[in-house]
Amino acid sequence: MTLNNTFNLVCTKKDEDFVLIFRFVIGGWLSIITCILGLLGNTFSIIVLANKRMRTLSTNVYLIALAVANLLWLILFFIFYAIRFTIIIPHFISKTQNNLYNNYDEIFYLLSPYIIPLMNTLELCITCYTVAVSADRYLHVFMGLNAAHYCTVRNSLRIILLLTIFSIIFIIPYWFKFRVVKQIDIQNRTHHEVLNKFIGKHKAFFQIINTYVYIPVVYIIPFVILIFMSILTARGLTQYYDEHRRLLSTSIRQMAMLKMNLVYYRRHYHVTIMLIAVVLLFLVCRIPIFINQIYEVQYSAREKYISPSTLDFQCQIQPIFYTFASFMQTLNSIGNLVIYLLCCQNCRETSKYLLKTLLTYTYCEVLF
Repeated sequence: MTLNNTFNLVCTKKDEDFVLIFRFVIGGWLSIITCILGLLGNTFSIIVLANKRMRTLSTNVYLIALAVANLLWLILFFIFYAIRFTIIIPHFISKTQNNLYNNYDEIFYLLSPYIIPLMNTLELCITCYTVAVSADRYLHVFMGLNAAHYCTVRNSLRIILLLTIFSIIFIIPYWFKFRVVKQIDIQNRTHHEVLNKFIGKHKAFFQIINTYVYIPVVYIIPFVILIFMSILTARGLTQYYDEHRRLLSTSIRQMAMLKMNLVYYRRHYHVTIMLIAVVLLFLVCRIPIFINQIYEVQYSAREKYISPSTLDFQCQIQPIFYTFASFMQTLNSIGNLVIYLLCCQNCRETSKYLLKTLLTYTYCEVLF
């Protein structure tokens, strides 16, 4: 339907209902399932990695921090997005009003100026911790035995603290980005909406900050570092096999040194494979939200009207893609535990030990 001479269109009810159903299924119920699995998986990962058999390795300290950040992010996403979609979307589809829907939506809008930047901070922490653990593996592979002097638990804790402080400081401007305004509808009911304070006279400045600061720091630079380090680390693993071939044609003294190196690489080989898989999963799950962020920055700089050429894209493709990108972030949080169990023998053995201990304790509690 054409509203004015600038071809400003509105989405049809069919398009809106299709998007609502997609969000209800993917952003609602399916996200609830993945969030619950992610909460359980990250909690179990923290317990396993914090075990005394595991926490002596600097890599595992980074993985604990990564699991904690994923756990907190999933809690917020579960409460304020997944559950919210399952509650309010049926009322939008049926065009009915409900007190539960109104109250829940009001709480969401009132807390949004605090929840959104908090989730952004956690997302940046997750990215920084992933880069840090990738760098840790890179040092272990290329420095060999000498890495023990630098990749210590104490240094890992220091780096995690610095990255956390950096993430908090970097997101501080976004705590002032949104404001809640009170609105009165045609039925004289009061409700609240969230507005972007940077849209308007500060729109151009905000776009520059997003384009040249936020997107490079949060997405482009970490992605490039992760890809580069993963390639170098994968190449470094081939040295393990080269050393094994050279072992057959060396002197006894050289053989002893090579055996020492082989024991080291054999110990860290599966951990390195595990970290490469974690990085690849991170990239696959985060690239969609990166693409959506680029679109949001470009779209916010233009007048928000729907032209005939972008009708299908803005009414269906973009909102569906954003829901899909958010869902992929939840998959990233539950996939790490699966990778740990598949690639790391020490992680599997520790998990079996803890489960056996838990079952034994539960059985004794039942008996007595």
